[in-house]
Amino acid sequence: MIYRLFAFPDSPATGLLQALPDNYQCVALREGGDSLITGPGVVVVATPAELEAALVVRRQHSAIEIVTLTESETLSAAGEVVYAALAPTLPIAVITQALANAYAHAQLREEQERTKNHLARLTTEFQDLNAIGIRLSAERDTAKLLDLIVAKAREITYADAGSLYLVEPGDTGEPVLRFTIVQNDSIPTPFKGYGIEVSSSSIAGHVALSGQPLNLDDVYALPPGSPFAPDRTHDRQIGYRTKSMLVVPLKTPDGRVIGVLQLINCKRDRVQHFTSRDEIERDVRSFPARFEDLACSLASQAAVAVENNRLYSELQAAMARLEASQHSTIQAERLRALGEMAGGLANDFNNTLAAILGRAQLLLAQSADSEVQRQLRVIEQAALDGARTMRRMLEFSRTRGRRPFQPVDFNQVVTDAMELTRGQWREDARARGIAYDVRIEKAPAAAVVGDRYELGEALTNVIVNALDAMPSGGRLTVRTTIDANHVVASVIDSGFGMTEATRAKIFEPFFTTKTDKGSGLGLSVTYGIVSRHGGTVDVESTAGEGTSVTICLPIAPEQPAPAKTTGVGSRILLIGEDPTDEVHVGGLLADALSAEGHHVVECADGDRALAVFDEQGFDLVITELETPGVSGWDVARIVKTARPETSVVLVTGWGDRVDIDAAKRRGVDLVVTKPFAVDEMVAITRRALSARRQSPSR
Repeated sequence: MIYRLFAFPDSPATGLLQALPDNYQCVALREGGDSLITGPGVVVVATPAELEAALVVRRQHSAIEIVTLTESETLSAAGEVVYAALAPTLPIAVITQALANAYAHAQLREEQERTKNHLARLTTEFQDLNAIGIRLSAERDTAKLLDLIVAKAREITYADAGSLYLVEPGDTGEPVLRFTIVQNDSIPTPFKGYGIEVSSSSIAGHVALSGQPLNLDDVYALPPGSPFAPDRTHDRQIGYRTKSMLVVPLKTPDGRVIGVLQLINCKRDRVQHFTSRDEIERDVRSFPARFEDLACSLASQAAVAVENNRLYSELQAAMARLEASQHSTIQAERLRALGEMAGGLANDFNNTLAAILGRAQLLLAQSADSEVQRQLRVIEQAALDGARTMRRMLEFSRTRGRRPFQPVDFNQVVTDAMELTRGQWREDARARGIAYDVRIEKAPAAAVVGDRYELGEALTNVIVNALDAMPSGGRLTVRTTIDANHVVASVIDSGFGMTEATRAKIFEPFFTTKTDKGSGLGLSVTYGIVSRHGGTVDVESTAGEGTSVTICLPIAPEQPAPAKTTGVGSRILLIGEDPTDEVHVGGLLADALSAEGHHVVECADGDRALAVFDEQGFDLVITELETPGVSGWDVARIVKTARPETSVVLVTGWGDRVDIDAAKRRGVDLVVTKPFAVDEMVAITRRALSARRQSPSR
């Protein structure tokens, strides 16, 4: 074994050291220098000055032991700073053994220092990894998280460049590696996301497939038999040279590979920037094994962070959907309850208005005084206005239409609504010195099934609200599009918008933000109409920026339009009103129908009416729902059983609650809601008789 000894020039101990065996190599220390010391050794001193110089050397090199070789009592007493104090008169064997022991102790010092430094480095690296893990777990922005993963991985491995791939489902359902992040200290690198297949044809794909890290000294000089080949396209495009590469999988605790971290060109100095390909060839080193361990540890933390981030995003989306669903459910339930209340009130008022309207019309028919007739017409008009308000309340509350739905061109509904509101957004706007930028964008075809007039009212209400939200003018866009199996109509304004609190109440009846006009029924009626048509109404609004109202309706299947025929001179049976009642409207209706050329018979009792029906037979039966004796439902059933070709019209104050399909199954052809004007009922009668004439079974 070779023992390395050091002595100062001209030291008194030099002569004795030269007499030691050949494996004791003595090197002279230069004055004031220690550059010759590169490992463990023993410094031999003989004077106090040499001891002071030796202590300086040991402070710079911990793997050094000091041995004194002198008769000086001063040095002999320095036992706390020297390994051994030897006298020159000792046998040479004792001196050589003492120096050998000192050298072994110096080696222990070196190993201890190496272990201490290693532990310090491991502690620092552990602390760094722990800090990185905390940062990764706290980051909720996916883009920032991925960027942070690459940056920290490059930092702890001295990598000049790095990139990250994530495993995602491809267009065909097979997983692909999506190139997500790229970083490079030396050369700005343009980023363009793309996907590669998970296979061994590429380095990243091989690691994703195998789930094992890959540490390459030079990707341009791969080991023989490697299944993958380097892609030099990127290097050529940016003038770079990819040399050493460390690729590790992002693997979750359950063993799934969710991505690949790729680190490129290990630097000797973390802050170094390469300026040329030649510099990369010269200075880039292989990634040490400890860097591979660090990268694998960070990749494991990164995989958990990415997965948690994905789960967090999914949870946020699920919570948003749940919140929206709860909001929609609560709103629908609140509106349903309000609709029930509004419907009940409307039907009670309808019965009262029917009496007022009937009395006014009876008096009009009986009075010849022009002033009295004028006053009666005021009463009649007031009753009709009240009936219209009640119908609007019923539009909000009812869930089924009174009229059978038909195919409707929603583009025509838009055209009609815009024409109906033209006075407000053009003529009236010009008169007030303001302007609306009105844009109409229509899908090529937008057919739905429903009631054209109801849908027109629903859309008109939304357009009027949008115009009211822009009292100083603005931009109004009305657009129809096709989305899967639905027609989507959007009304977008640049008005003052609304707060969330206002948006939550806009469909409630009588709620309005207009202090000087408006009944608060417009949007509630729209909600009722659209819901009855199987659609939805969504509102997005930001205070000060505008509002977008979207109506979504099921698209209509193609079907032929029904033919139209007419008929007169029919026999009609009126059931349900006492002809002697002061508010009896049937007499007026009977007169009106008689004037149309029909033969009309009136009966106040259902049982009596059925007896008359059996005796005489009729083309049309108009019956109240609630009649003395047999109910209107029973009348319809018995009439249809006896004479299926006879049309039946059911009159009720609860027409909104009557299911048209169910009514037809029970023998009713048309349902009419009270109150009604006589001329309206005459028109309905014509339609009922016309439907009877055109039916193939008749």
